[in-house]
Amino acid sequence: MSDPGSTPAHRTPRPRGAARPKLDHLVRTARANLRRRFARQPVAFVISGGGSQGSFEVGVLRFLYDELRVRPSIVCGISVGAIIAAKLAEGDDPETGRRAIDEVEAIWRGLRSNDDLWTAQPWLEKLHAQVSWASSLRSRAGEQGTAGSQARVVLRMLGEVVRHPPEADGTLEALRQAMRAQSLMSSDPVRRMVEEHVDPERVAASGIRLRVGAVSLESGVLRYVTEAGALHSRSDRPLEAAPVPLHDAVLASAAIPVVYPPVRLGEEHYVDGGVREILPVRIALDHMGARHIFAVVASAGGVEHVADFGSKGLLEIARRVSADIGPDETRRKETDPRGWGRRVTLVAPELDVHDALTVDPELIAASIDYGWMRAADLLLGLGPEAEAVSAQIARIRARIRRAQGPVPGFLDAPPPDAEPDAADPAVAAVVIEREVARLADLIDHRRRDGLPLAPALLDGVPESLLRVPEEVGGPEPAAGERMGGDAGGPEEPPGVAWARGMPS
Repeated sequence: MSDPGSTPAHRTPRPRGAARPKLDHLVRTARANLRRRFARQPVAFVISGGGSQGSFEVGVLRFLYDELRVRPSIVCGISVGAIIAAKLAEGDDPETGRRAIDEVEAIWRGLRSNDDLWTAQPWLEKLHAQVSWASSLRSRAGEQGTAGSQARVVLRMLGEVVRHPPEADGTLEALRQAMRAQSLMSSDPVRRMVEEHVDPERVAASGIRLRVGAVSLESGVLRYVTEAGALHSRSDRPLEAAPVPLHDAVLASAAIPVVYPPVRLGEEHYVDGGVREILPVRIALDHMGARHIFAVVASAGGVEHVADFGSKGLLEIARRVSADIGPDETRRKETDPRGWGRRVTLVAPELDVHDALTVDPELIAASIDYGWMRAADLLLGLGPEAEAVSAQIARIRARIRRAQGPVPGFLDAPPPDAEPDAADPAVAAVVIEREVARLADLIDHRRRDGLPLAPALLDGVPESLLRVPEEVGGPEPAAGERMGGDAGGPEEPPGVAWARGMPS
């Protein structure tokens, strides 16, 4: 088992057919060693932005709290990470049994639809209602699937407005309003979430040091707001400014430019801190005295390959560079462990269970569980085979959900990665049965190997994944029950074939 550092160590892959080692004892030992280590030093949690993909971060943090019993003395967050960080900064209350991580997870599992995060401004609702025009716009908004980012969707949509404006039913007036608007979406849903769930008095009294980052539109500078509402510089120096409300600071940190309106803090207007810094490691590492940092990233890296750009126009080229390549390069640099030493442990996903704009309860649950198991695999040093199985479990859960029916996208964009035959209930039922059988096998094999399982998977396949389209009917199997059927499908990554081929 490896000691967690900036780059988790991997075991040498076990030859096919070799005897399985007994891992449960090693897992318990590694867990106990990490608990002792982090109980003796100041620990910081650093949490990135990523929209609704904060679900992955919730799973990682759940593992840190419950399995390693880590309690941070410093919490730093950007964008959605600021919401999570502010809630964690309330700390726990042993007298009442209230636990911050329980409340964070309840927030995410309580999200039911895109309306919980994304409410269009009135002018956009007007344009959205023009079906003949908006259907093309929505399809383009969803073209990139789970690799889609907020910025990519926004620029794609604005490009369509410029090139193909609607001309009927009063929508030109809506376009005039759009030219005066500051955002596509209302921030009311996020404000309600923050005001309902974040208690500034608890934060101020907890003793946990908090930093949430936002960028001033006037100065272009990244600044941080503390647990007391004080404005600090990027190097954590206090500024000569009056304290600002913590709710407003968190909302400013999450104000994705163009998507949400800027938020006034003091004399300036602020937007999402991710404009300047996606993962606020440096402030905790260089200026706040953290002895060890757990840096949690919400989304997988990389730029999706697209078709030939030879015929693309100026807007498409600008969008590709500014919304795809540029942000990915920023993420790559900020998650580069060189210079961190062993004081930083990075936990990031290998895959995105859902995109940053999607709110679907089943996909959020799958992403939380994937975050939990990804943290277990990396922090306990379980190796590439375990990592591959965890990723495949997440992939299969997402595949089952999409076979159950459409996953609503941003502005009701049609799902680009739906199962091809999901529209046919009979075929969808076969897909679900096949994938549930594969999922049950992977869960069983991980359990037999003594590898940690996310709490929601301890009893087998979640019952919600056994639902088939209503038109098909028929009895549903019990949760976790093995089902017959071919386990074929897309090629499995290394390690998963090993997991599926292990003897019972």
